[in-house]
Amino acid sequence: MVSRWFRISFAENAMRRFATERGTMIDTMHASDAVSLSIAFYRSMRAQHALIGNEGDGLLWQWGPDADAERFTVDLTRQLVREDADPITQLCITLSYRWTPARRLLGRGHAWCFVPTSAESFGREIRSSAAYRAIASASPISVTIRTEVL
Repeated sequence: MVSRWFRISFAENAMRRFATERGTMIDTMHASDAVSLSIAFYRSMRAQHALIGNEGDGLLWQWGPDADAERFTVDLTRQLVREDADPITQLCITLSYRWTPARRLLGRGHAWCFVPTSAESFGREIRSSAAYRAIASASPISVTIRTEVL
């Protein structure tokens, strides 16, 4: 049962407040924290005016090289599409890591979840992935949270 709502334009503020309420420090989080936070936020917080059906509120797990291929990144993105066809908003938590030979072999990939009631099994899928296992015990070089409007 959803207990709270947020406006799409304030998604980043809602995520930061949610993290603070849970005692999660975004700047120093590890992969396990990012997955737990993103799954909990997706399960318990709904975006007002999001197109709930037709993939209008989804959680994306992705991994691979950053834009400059200088670091290996993992990312959890909440993608929100408004009912009135406004631009797509993406709320991204990105963790960057040093390259290792094993991480280079992972390439690039992604997985989606579009059903909040499936978020826990999606979290298990993430945690069992090769990309997650490659960084699970590592400390990220940087952690960023940002909002992108597409």
